Amino acid sequence: MFEIKHLKTLSTLAATGNIRKTAEKLFVSQSALSHQIKDLEQRLNTPLFIRNTSPVQFTAQGNMLLTLANTILPKIKETMSELKGKNETTIQLKIAIACHACFQWLLPVTEQFSKQYPALKIEFLEQVFPAQNHDEFADNIDILFTDEKKENDNFSYHELGAFEVVAVLANRDTIDSTSLINKEFLEADDFSKQVLLTYPVKSDQLDIFKLFLHKESNRADAHKHNKHQGITIKQVANSHMILQMVAANMGIAVLPIWLVSSLSKQSLVQTKRIGKAGIYKTLYARYNTHNVKVDIIKQLIPQTIAAFSHLNINNSKH
Repeated sequence: MFEIKHLKTLSTLAATGNIRKTAEKLFVSQSALSHQIKDLEQRLNTPLFIRNTSPVQFTAQGNMLLTLANTILPKIKETMSELKGKNETTIQLKIAIACHACFQWLLPVTEQFSKQYPALKIEFLEQVFPAQNHDEFADNIDILFTDEKKENDNFSYHELGAFEVVAVLANRDTIDSTSLINKEFLEADDFSKQVLLTYPVKSDQLDIFKLFLHKESNRADAHKHNKHQGITIKQVANSHMILQMVAANMGIAVLPIWLVSSLSKQSLVQTKRIGKAGIYKTLYARYNTHNVKVDIIKQLIPQTIAAFSHLNINNSKH
């Protein structure tokens, strides 16, 4: 009549309180999860929870299954640990991130993945390090998450998804008489005389310079004054601080659009396309196909793709 997956779904639904968060936890779409629950209710010929309640309220029949889930699932987990624990050697998966903004969404994915494999230990070697130093760490890294792909470096690059890099501004006029707020997109000149809030790396490693300002400078007349030297760069430790400072009108920033989504929904900041065509990048998982842990790596990657895709879906709804 019902399966272990149904008990896991009900247990997670009780913990999160709603379908959307349950779908996120289980790495499935909301429609797929709703279909699974409706199928179970049809099998049992009874509703399991009351629709449109927040947090979700279970029916008497739903509570019966939830009680069963809370009894059985811990025993299953305990038994699996006993079966595997004595005979299974701990697997250490070493991960590095060469994308400052990625740590925020990647950490929950790896935490969830670790719960699925009790014998797996995930270690983050470096949250961020310069792109040119990747090869120095190659022997110690099982997976590198990066938004730069090198050709012919003997590694496999698995594409996780594409994303747009945008300018982030306070959701109000700046002191400067030339407001950026009403512009459809920002041009190179718009960055001059601005305070640019960035991660603590060299300017030539920042997307705004590599992918936009330097290119615009090369197109300009060589005899003209460098229009970008008026930019004041202020380095900030992490993404959260950058966004809070932007919201406080202490400068502008250039970040992946999915990182800005939550604050923009609260109307604390707004985003602008950079250049008429915009700046787009692709995120990759890089690994050695001859790595002895390649099977576990290939199991993690689909979950990172699902999580990254969910970020983009949420942003497109905004």
